[in-house]
Amino acid sequence: MDKATFWTTKSKRPEFHAVVFEHPAFDLPFRLVANQFAEVVLGGQVHRPAPMQIKPPDQDSAAQPKLTLSFPRQVVGRDFKRELARIVASGIRAPIHITYSVYLGDTDVPQVTWRLYASDTSGIAFGTETVQVTATDDNPMRRGVGVIYDPTIFTGLALP
Repeated sequence: MDKATFWTTKSKRPEFHAVVFEHPAFDLPFRLVANQFAEVVLGGQVHRPAPMQIKPPDQDSAAQPKLTLSFPRQVVGRDFKRELARIVASGIRAPIHITYSVYLGDTDVPQVTWRLYASDTSGIAFGTETVQVTATDDNPMRRGVGVIYDPTIFTGLALP
């Protein structure tokens, strides 16, 4: 086999793209596997099949990892609405943890894993046809939070 044939030939090993949504308000993690027709056991856990488009995080070290997922609304829309309602009802202010894993051949251990965060308000958007999830590396619950004033540390405002 020459180099051109090697680099243009797709691997015959099965490839699975798994997405897991976790939050303290969820009863169980929400596990999906991309573009499969039946449930798949990955890493010892059952993942439900769902059609999805995935834009994986860039491998560039200069860019902040950003994962974009799109699902058909008729397939997962009701499940997402139910899980988001649980978050609102619980009052727990924590981000949604999203784990994106790529399994190549071996279904026990993923080749690549990203652990990202999504906000329950701005990280999940419902369109007429799709549900879009955007996850980043930074925790959205820590954004825009100022340092809490402590007079023992910041002595400049203490009265003389």
